[in-house]
This record gives sequence, C-alpha cells and structure tokens, in this order.
Amino acid sequence: MKIVIVEDEAPIREGMEGILRKLDPSYELVGKASNGLEGLEVIRRTKPDVIIMDIQMPDMDGLTMLEKLRGEGVDATVLILSAYSDFDYARKAMELGVVNYLLKPVRLSRLKKVLSRIEEDAREEERSRMLLAPENIIRSAMTGILENTAETKKILEDRYGISEKEPLAVLQVWLGDWYEAYGEIVCRILEELLAHAEGFSGILITYPERVSLSLVLHHMDQEKDWEEYFRRSVLPMLETNTENKALCAWLECGSIFSLKTADKLTRALLEWSLTLGTTELISERVVKKLQICPMNYQPELNVRLRQIVIKGSAEEYAAFFREFHAFCCDRPHDPRQIKENMLTCIWTILNTAKECVPQAQQGSRNKELLEAAMAAFTWEQFGAVLRSLFYSFNGKGDHGQNHTLLIQRARRMIEEYYSQQITMEEAARTLGVSPEYLSRQYKKETGRSFTEDLRRMKVEKVKTLLVGTGLNLTRIAALTGFSDPKYMSKVFREEVGVLPAEYRRLHL
Repeated sequence: MKIVIVEDEAPIREGMEGILRKLDPSYELVGKASNGLEGLEVIRRTKPDVIIMDIQMPDMDGLTMLEKLRGEGVDATVLILSAYSDFDYARKAMELGVVNYLLKPVRLSRLKKVLSRIEEDAREEERSRMLLAPENIIRSAMTGILENTAETKKILEDRYGISEKEPLAVLQVWLGDWYEAYGEIVCRILEELLAHAEGFSGILITYPERVSLSLVLHHMDQEKDWEEYFRRSVLPMLETNTENKALCAWLECGSIFSLKTADKLTRALLEWSLTLGTTELISERVVKKLQICPMNYQPELNVRLRQIVIKGSAEEYAAFFREFHAFCCDRPHDPRQIKENMLTCIWTILNTAKECVPQAQQGSRNKELLEAAMAAFTWEQFGAVLRSLFYSFNGKGDHGQNHTLLIQRARRMIEEYYSQQITMEEAARTLGVSPEYLSRQYKKETGRSFTEDLRRMKVEKVKTLLVGTGLNLTRIAALTGFSDPKYMSKVFREEVGVLPAEYRRLHL
C-alpha cells in the first residue's frame, strides 16, 4: 500500500516512515510534504493509495488541498490527523469523502487498526470492482456462480443494459494444443470484430485453462441471421489465421442466467467435429440437418487389433486406424458412438499388452490416456493417444523392454510351456502369425532363434533342479521337457561344459 503524508509538524512527518515500517513492512511511504501546496505536487506525482494529512497547515490547509484533488479525480483514501476536534472540520471532511479521522496525539495501536481497515476496504472494493467487470460477470454466469437476484439484475440493467430475458449467443473457439501459438491471434481478430461491430455488442472471455475463448453476443439485431454471418464472415478469418486448427461452435440462449447450460452445450457441440471436420461452424442447426447412422463395433475388429498389437507392426497399426477413421467419416455418426468405439479399441490394446507384458502396465499413465480420449474433440487428439499407446508397449519404454509385444509374448510362452516341448510352429499359431515371420522377427530382435532360447530356458531349469532338489536325472528330464536323461545330459554338457551330475557335485 503506497502512502503519502502531508504534515507541517516535522517530527511526525519525518518519523512516519519508521512507524509505518514497524506497523507493516508492506506499507510504503512514497512521499512527504509540509503543506498543502507541496502535497498537491507529491500526490499528483506518486499517485498513492492512502493520504495521511493534517488540516491546519501553512500556505494551503489540508481540506483545501483535498478539495482540489477531488476535483481532479484523485480518489485516494484519506486519513486526517488533527489536534482540532471542531465539528465543522469533521463535517467538511466527510463531504469530501473522508471517513477516517484521528485526533493527535495518535496512538500506534489505533493508527494500525485504521490502516488495516483501510487496506481491507481497498481489497474488498477491488474484489467488487473485478466481479462487476463485464468479462467477470459473464465468466461467473458461465460457471453458474452468478446469482439470479434482484440486485444482480439491476446491476446488469443499469451498468450494461442487459435485461434478464435478453437473448444472447455464444461463439466458442477451441484451440487445444495450439492455444499458445494462436490464442493471441484469435483474441485480436475477435477484439477487432467487436471494435467495428454493427448490430450487436459482445464480451470476450479467454480460458487459458480450457485452451479456448468465448465471445458472448448481446444487443443483437433480431432481424439478422447472426449464425450465418459468423459462418460466412468470421469463420474464414479464424481458419486462415490458425491454419484450420480452431474449432468453432455456435449456440443461442435466452438469458444471461442460462449461460452455464449454453457453455456446456457448446463444448458438447465441439465433439461433432469428429463427424463434420474442423472447418465448420458447428451449431444445433447444422447437427439437426444430419442424418445420423448407427455405428456398431464389429467383434472381429478386436481379433485383428490384438494380432496387430502382438505383432508390433507400426505400419499395420497405422493402417488399422486409418480404416477406422474412414469408417467413422464415410457417413454421419454420433460422436458419442465414435468415442465409445475408440475406447473399445484402446481397451483392447491395453488388455492385450497387459496379457503380454504385465510388468509394463502404468496405471496412472493409462488412466491419463483414457481420459484424453474421452475428452477429445479431434482425430488429431485420438492419433496422439494411439501413438503414445503404441510406443509405450513397442518402443524402448520405461519398463526396460526393448522388444515388440509379439516377441515379448513369444518369450513368455517359452517360460510357461518349456516343459511341454512347445514348438515354434505351435507358438506362431497361438500368436496368429506364420512360423516364418515369427522366426525372422525373433532372430532379428533377440539375436537368437526361438529354438535356441527354448533350449537355454530348459538348461536353466535343469540347473535349478540339480542344486535345489534331490531329484534324479530321469525325473528332472521329465520336468524340464527333455525326452530322456541321456539327451538332457548331452544338451546340458554342450551349454554348460560339464555333465549334470558333475554340475550338482560342484555346486553342493
């Protein structure tokens, strides 16, 4: 809080800086004057929040100075310190807007109390002023916290000429990830539109947290089709200046107190860009003209998607969703059904990955991706979710796996079925790929063949049983998938360098 003191008593004037600092470090003494003439110049220059002044001073008394300041529009809060308790002084001070009046000598506790009250009144006035700003009234209406009271209606009518039942329209511009790049440009276009508007007035609200802007129109000429005007005249400007990244929705509502509902409906309209594309002004009028076709998810798509995810082919994965996109856009579908089908695909991907690589699951990350898909307005957003899913399970993810899901699942099958003499042909059939493809990919990603890894796994299990149990070699061969103990001993010696019996002696 910036303070100026105008006081002809030097001890009070000079000592006020230390006193204020002691009362509250946030108090800043920005100027001092010994009479009203000096005070005028200091106050004009520093523009303080509070003026502490005496009444009786040489050259120009405090009340005359204050009268001149009020005439100039200076509305700083005034605190009078005076040895004069005459009512005439107090009455004139009150006429000039002074409500804080302390008699000398002033007690510090009383001064602190008065300054604290002045500061709180200033904060409250600022809050009220901000709440009554047109953009904040509209923001409050959109969030539902604007009270439908007689006092609110009077403020709207008196200050802004907006009656309770005046029809309004909302243009919502959503930019998503492009808000940082194009938010200011869109803001300037809409502000320029308002500056030269004829036939309507408007209030522009920015929502950085929602990466969107809302233009609320009022005082509209009811003879004009404003939706069509914005479609033909405003939408092309927004498209050109944002490289078609802006999604625009239009909705008309019957009152300022229905803006909360209107805000929700415009956001719901934005979802129709999944059907209509990003170059349409989406409105209830446009949606009602559509002949919506039901969209049924085909179960065989799940089977195909599972095989693609396991196989880990980025090309087939991308091709699948290109086909899915084309299917969704070949005729008008309800965006809610499109999202339901997309979520089905995502669940298929997640569940397939969970089966193959349970340690790779990241619960919070998966939840974020699902929420992002549910909140998506564009196919570009869907694409980002799908790419993130694919690379989290088929790239070099945080879980330390460097192989595709196909090879990870093949290795898990070796771990689970090594004792049942599983073959590569059986594994390929289970995984939905050809033996040739599995053999080629396995060698490419691991540097070993499927058969070599299967053999190595069996030998490791033999080692465990030799050291950890007292089973004979015949029983160990049966448990580890070898046809007989002689063949097991031959393979073991080739891999380890010693026979099983010698290995047991060395480690016991």
